[in-house]
Amino acid sequence: MGKFELTLNRKNISKEELLNDLKRVAHSTGKNTVTMVTYDQKGSFCSNAIRRRFGSWNTALETAGLKVVHTFNNPEEALFLNLADVWQRLGRQPVYRDLDKAVGRSKFSAKPYVKRFGSWNKALERFIAYINNPSADASKIYNGEKTRLKNSRSKRTPRNINWRLRVMVLIRDNCICKICGASPAKDSSVVLHVDHIKPWSKGGETCLENLQTLCSVCNIGKSNEIL
Repeated sequence: MGKFELTLNRKNISKEELLNDLKRVAHSTGKNTVTMVTYDQKGSFCSNAIRRRFGSWNTALETAGLKVVHTFNNPEEALFLNLADVWQRLGRQPVYRDLDKAVGRSKFSAKPYVKRFGSWNKALERFIAYINNPSADASKIYNGEKTRLKNSRSKRTPRNINWRLRVMVLIRDNCICKICGASPAKDSSVVLHVDHIKPWSKGGETCLENLQTLCSVCNIGKSNEIL
């Protein structure tokens, strides 16, 4: 009669080992993401162990550099911020397939947008409405009207550019550098910045009229000069 053997669960598995196994399963399936069901079928450990170790399955995927496909109850601002980032990276308005096309381009797939807003087009329409009509108190200083900060000694707009104002400038300028005409839409290596036309250090305000799109090369070359 043969001997019976036990398979005991390992303890104190490092996060690095868990992430490496998660990436191994993704590679074996030819995908840039892994569901908990797939991992339980092909992984060396338990999906629940990974979920508990990282706080959530999506957090584990993000840490491993994999795409988060199934997302639930994401705040609108998180979805819109991601959309703004993809828009800037591409140098153009994203289409549905852009969010699934490459690892690292988008934090979310297009599915959460469709689920949240009803369709991809409706998601884009809601995004533009949100950008054009921000309601959060923190955005009041970025609405292009040079609203002055109350109870501030300097009585000036802050130097940092709110992400909503940033995307307004990029869309207005068609994601094209105002100096050399470079754009990620033509050259994926181009990185776009939003720059103060009149430097903030020289009295320029953080408002739509005083901001422009520049590529990283032109922005560094411009330095603190007024063009």
